[in-house]
Amino acid sequence: MDVMKPDLYYVDGRCYRRMKIKYPEYNDEIWNDDISQLNAENEICERIEGVVITEETTEGVLATLNIANSYFCYIVGRKKETKLRLEKETNTTITVPNQEERLPVTVKGKTKYSVMSCARRIMMIVNAARLRQPFTHFLSIPFTALEIITNFENFKDSVLKECVECNNICEDLFQNPNRLHLTVGTLVLMNENERKIARELLHQCKESLVLPILKKDLSNVSCRLHGIEIMNDDPANVDVLYGKVEFDSVEELDKFQQFVDKVCEHFETSGLLINKFEHIKLHVTLLNNLFQRGSDSEELSDKTSDGEKNKQRRVAFDARKILKHFGDFEFGIQPSLSLHLSQRYAFESNGYYLCTDRI
Repeated sequence: MDVMKPDLYYVDGRCYRRMKIKYPEYNDEIWNDDISQLNAENEICERIEGVVITEETTEGVLATLNIANSYFCYIVGRKKETKLRLEKETNTTITVPNQEERLPVTVKGKTKYSVMSCARRIMMIVNAARLRQPFTHFLSIPFTALEIITNFENFKDSVLKECVECNNICEDLFQNPNRLHLTVGTLVLMNENERKIARELLHQCKESLVLPILKKDLSNVSCRLHGIEIMNDDPANVDVLYGKVEFDSVEELDKFQQFVDKVCEHFETSGLLINKFEHIKLHVTLLNNLFQRGSDSEELSDKTSDGEKNKQRRVAFDARKILKHFGDFEFGIQPSLSLHLSQRYAFESNGYYLCTDRI
């Protein structure tokens, strides 16, 4: 058919042209193969962190889930509604121990697909519940060299002396000089098993991240704390004022940034750490209005692990004069770095956060 002279049809006084349509040819054998369910099963049956298949026979499959007993109530639900719904929808049987028992949650079903599907949904419930818990531990890099502590105390004295008339500036805003640190990430560790996993992950970082990225041991890395900045855009209403972490070269800075970002990614795979940012901000908190409420953690201490703030009123302070007079303040060199798994609200004899483990 000539496209310039198509077939014409007249309907109710209207003229329509009919164009030839060429439909693509399909191989019927492809469409007869139902691979969607196969792909779904392969995806569901992939390894899930914290889930172990302990029994797999022709009669059925049994999986154990290493879950802190603090989350048992979320799995069971109100009047066992959550547990019963999961069992019905996945055709499995879920056994949840009593709170006092140190036993794993188990899932039993006829197929591996149904068991792993149920286990995945349980772990999603646990992770959602974890988001609402306050932090118990955090990954920190101490900035407690004597030079930095001394200069920070001088900075504090000078600010209190010269900015006394500024709105809401007081001694309680300042971090304890023995607890100056860079926060890499925050964790919710509810039992000894989760703490053990966190320690193992930390030591894995030494072999898989420290040497490959930094090309030397972390203890041989040095940096300086120089200059100050604020978290928000309005210097007249500030919640957090911090010191900037600097390196001798851009290359060293890029390597260290890559290192801390990869540490966070490594811990995220376990579900114990939630990071909502693409890059970790390299900073050391110096003033924080949360400290006025007696908080002994870091700048995110009023947040749950999903980053949502508890509904507590923060009283902002005026940092304009501090930025003007001390914007280029030199705090000093941190000659050696170390990465700690620090426990919140617990402290060493030197005043720093209690170290659960370190590299």
